[in-house]
Amino acid sequence: MEGATVQRPLARTRERLSIAIGALSVATVAVVAWPIRSIQPAVGIDWDWVGGLYYAAEHSLRFGDRIVWSYGPLGFLNPWFGPALYTSGLFALSWLFAALVQVLLAASLLTALRRWLPVPAAVLVAAFVVVLAPDHVVALGFVWCVLLVTRDGDTAGRFAMALPLALGALVGVSLLGKLNQGFELLLLAGVALVGSGRRRDALACGCALLAAAAIGWVATGQQLADVWPYVRDSVRFVAGYAGGMGNGQTRYDWTYIAALGLSLLALAGAVWHSRRAPGSQRRALFGLVVVYAGLAFKEGFVRQDQAHLYSFFGDMLLPFVVLAAPVLRQRLVQLGGVAVVVAVLVAILGHEVVTSRLDPYANAAAAVDQLRTLASPGRREEFNAGLRQSIAETWQIQPQMIAALGRRTVMFLPYMLGDVAWAYDLRLRPLPTLEAYAAFTPALDRLDARMLASARAPERVLRVHTELIEGHVAAFEGPMAMTAILCNYHEIAVEGQWELLGRAPNRCGAPRVLKTAEARSGAVVPVPAARRPDALVLVRVTGSSAHGLEALRSLLVRPRQSWIELDGQRYSVVGATAADGLLLRAPPGADFTGAFALASNPSHIAYGHDGGQPGEQFRFVFLEIPIGSAAEPVR
Repeated sequence: MEGATVQRPLARTRERLSIAIGALSVATVAVVAWPIRSIQPAVGIDWDWVGGLYYAAEHSLRFGDRIVWSYGPLGFLNPWFGPALYTSGLFALSWLFAALVQVLLAASLLTALRRWLPVPAAVLVAAFVVVLAPDHVVALGFVWCVLLVTRDGDTAGRFAMALPLALGALVGVSLLGKLNQGFELLLLAGVALVGSGRRRDALACGCALLAAAAIGWVATGQQLADVWPYVRDSVRFVAGYAGGMGNGQTRYDWTYIAALGLSLLALAGAVWHSRRAPGSQRRALFGLVVVYAGLAFKEGFVRQDQAHLYSFFGDMLLPFVVLAAPVLRQRLVQLGGVAVVVAVLVAILGHEVVTSRLDPYANAAAAVDQLRTLASPGRREEFNAGLRQSIAETWQIQPQMIAALGRRTVMFLPYMLGDVAWAYDLRLRPLPTLEAYAAFTPALDRLDARMLASARAPERVLRVHTELIEGHVAAFEGPMAMTAILCNYHEIAVEGQWELLGRAPNRCGAPRVLKTAEARSGAVVPVPAARRPDALVLVRVTGSSAHGLEALRSLLVRPRQSWIELDGQRYSVVGATAADGLLLRAPPGADFTGAFALASNPSHIAYGHDGGQPGEQFRFVFLEIPIGSAAEPVR
């Protein structure tokens, strides 16, 4: 009796010590592996849509038919570059969300690693993975799914019971954030819940998902009627992204072999890890790795640039450290996979970048400095003042042009320039796809064109003359929408690199077929003259659809890049929207002036795909659309 009395305080002391060590370990990993080096937004076309996400949240812009983008209404919580300081309240939410994910990821990784490593080693490995894995939200969801599947039947405790709830909440928030991450987490959760075989877990996860999504939807000012359009158009956007933004780079062809080898090693690790587990658990772990690696590959290789390749290879660290093999020899093979990941990252990013990310002092100092900014209104105001000045100096919009906008609604083309709207406090009314190039499918292009022809169309459009992404043509970026701009807007002023357009009555008539032709890939096709002198000439191009291995390539990686030649000059074009009507010619006085003209006025064209199949045929339908003289803008 006396011995039992002595043992109780000792047990409580050991429990408290264990909790303290665990909390210290989590805090250490979270701080020394802090991933955000800067909260100061940059200025340029890679940042304009980030500013737009913050602008949309600040002004409760409605998603669904009105905004369709790769991010939803909670996209500001987890943008590509991390939290950005535009508005104080939204920045605080974004930064605190990043901190919460960081702490939860550290805790979850340590929980998984403590199954096969002592505490000091687990802290080192967890910090190494957290600092190099770029997509923390998906990484957290993957670790939770693995823990859910491998949880013992006798496991108790609040953490194990809370896993389904936490996973559901994470999926719900992500479905309103970065869309591809939300879809990936939804698939991962589905695989994990089927593998766990616990109906109670599925019910808890589903309820948490719906609750988190509903709260996020209402909190951002969305409406119930927009739910279905949001789901429908988000699927369209994600499905069309590879065709619209796909871009391979031959200098990175070797990364396909590295990706295949790492994926096979990760799958082998899942098999080794679960070889003594029940069949449902083995299948679930294998399925988790297939979904995780497959969708990470899709994101990394659709564009195959430095940043996206880093996204794939950095994220592939997770399966190797979470799914440890039970046999030392097999575990060494997995550690070899980690070494391969590091070697690939050094080859892609350079050793300076990788070593700088692994600097614990710099990471911790960045976290502390950002906390100071979060707590100091004066520092935030100073940041914002500098950012506004930088935006003004970069884009050089004349004061008289800003004054001419007044409080009218305005759209920017070809880019959203949400940061410019924030800096000048403008009434932004963007395209539904936010930027013209993002109309990846005919359905999205029609959505933009309908908005421009409706009563919701912005009263003014500000166009900047700048180089378009990857050699595209302005008039072919959402071709129906660009034709709607020409038909429904009148040029008011041109100042430097900026053109101001005003809303005017529609001056275009119904299209009529001029000529139909068929030609092989790359064959020159003459552009016919319009029958009437006051008509636009457009062409709709249709051709063979992907089949066989080409269809499989399009699904797994990206479709072939389409191109069009205008009088021998080749440009990239979105193949899916080439059938929407590409504007070729405009009569004198009907187009916008100088460098802002939309029509290229070619005498002949050619069309094809990179690596096209021999004998591939395309159909060209030339149309004419009557267009009247420019009218005065509607005040």
